[in-house]
Amino acid sequence: MEKRYQGLKMIGLVLKMAGGLEMILGVVSLVLVPLVFSGANGALAQLGLPITSPGAVLVYSILAGIIILMVGVVAGLLTFALGELINVIIDIEKNTRESAHNGSKNHA
Repeated sequence: MEKRYQGLKMIGLVLKMAGGLEMILGVVSLVLVPLVFSGANGALAQLGLPITSPGAVLVYSILAGIIILMVGVVAGLLTFALGELINVIIDIEKNTRESAHNGSKNHA
């Protein structure tokens, strides 16, 4: 069996693992961002957002967590898909090579 494109296969695997990690971090951020932003020092107030009521910090931090979740999941899916795309292109090349090889046998 020929070992072709080992570097591309490794890049595809690394991209799929990175995509999975991005999605996991996006989900974890849904919990961690509200916890960090609602600290005793008021991280959102330090960033310059007008805090009119104590409940506003919670709402802003939950919205920030949801936005980061969406971005993390979308970026993770795109990175994972890129890793899969590399594998699909390698498989297309393999099938094309096999069909060309089998086609030349049938005509000879």
